[in-house]
Amino acid sequence: MSRQGGAAAGDDLAREVDSWLSEHWDPALSVEAWWRLVGQAGWSAPHLPVDVGGRGLPRSADPKVRARFASFGALRPPGGLGLLMAAPTIVRHGTPEQIARLVPPILEGRVAWCQLFSEPGAGSDLAGLSTRAVRDGDHWIISGQKVWSSMAREADYGMLLARTDPDAPKHAGISWFALPLDQPGVIIRPLREMTGEAVFNEVFLDGAVCDHADLIGGENDGWAVTRTTLYFERTGIGAGGNMAGFPNPGPKGGGLGRLAGEAAKDDPPVNDKVLEFGDLTALARRMGRNRDPEIRQKLARLWSYLQIGAWNARRGRAEAKSGGGGAVASIGKLAQTRIMKLSAEVALDILGPAGMVTGGKGVDHGRFVNAFVFAPASSIYGGTDEIQRNIVAERTLGLPREHRPDEALSFSDGLRLLQKRGSTRE
Repeated sequence: MSRQGGAAAGDDLAREVDSWLSEHWDPALSVEAWWRLVGQAGWSAPHLPVDVGGRGLPRSADPKVRARFASFGALRPPGGLGLLMAAPTIVRHGTPEQIARLVPPILEGRVAWCQLFSEPGAGSDLAGLSTRAVRDGDHWIISGQKVWSSMAREADYGMLLARTDPDAPKHAGISWFALPLDQPGVIIRPLREMTGEAVFNEVFLDGAVCDHADLIGGENDGWAVTRTTLYFERTGIGAGGNMAGFPNPGPKGGGLGRLAGEAAKDDPPVNDKVLEFGDLTALARRMGRNRDPEIRQKLARLWSYLQIGAWNARRGRAEAKSGGGGAVASIGKLAQTRIMKLSAEVALDILGPAGMVTGGKGVDHGRFVNAFVFAPASSIYGGTDEIQRNIVAERTLGLPREHRPDEALSFSDGLRLLQKRGSTRE
């Protein structure tokens, strides 16, 4: 598509959104009622196919739609990990019954989701997870522990990975479940971060129950489903967003009963953990650092990174249409990590001593300092930088994979091999 064609398409989308909002936006509606209208009209996830609740538009339409809602003064569509990862994963791997039952509540903001992948002993080596799921008639009984689960306390469902066949190779014996979290077998504890917040959590599963009807993608085929989930996570991060929305979806956020008009006024215009280029140039002028040669050089480098990241995102969208793009998603995730870290570094360079003041007494209520403290997490969430580089090396550059002595073994035999090696070293 030419630049003119792309601009024309963007104008058409803006007019379509504005027309719909002019007819339907009602600040007197509750958030729940408004989001139901938005979801049923396909605006929550316009990139999804029409028959599953989207509008069949390119992925790039999502941020444009949300920005248009904000500029109109309407409450934006719901956000969260359900929209970013769960809904597109279920659309791709779920049965028609699962799609019809699980996806609309996500699109309408009626439920919130979290990701239950990482474990204390299985982070970068995700396939080494040990959480077990045992079939009991029409149910699965699940026991184990998860960690670094974002927004788990606010979530209603978890995207759960559990081992369903320990006698299969470790990648082959995993299943993907849509796990209801409000049950006695699930305990969620917050993990306090150095930002002072507790976005991350650890989750303990002790006899948690999941219906067989909520197993997505088939028994022991969870690794293929997982790769899809991770792809959507990394492409979302690489595009510079995470389906942010306000208030939080689901009943636990306490926002569904509010008036949509009031919620729209409180909808934060910016994510305090993501710094835009315009934020930094404005800050440099405000602090009198816009002529500092080192600041200007770093801003120029950041601008270059942003342009390269945008080009890579376009490349990823093009390759995804032909069934590829997995490694491009990893490149995009690495690019976004670099952008987040450099943005936070430039902000603190501009602030100088003022960058030591946090909270309400800091510049812009400590927003730039908070982004700096949070920035190191970008190397970890969505898959560590090391894992992304391995994916690029193996799938794009064709470099040989690192030898894994447990590759041909079952998960149980692999554990015994590791235990034997450990005892030998001792």
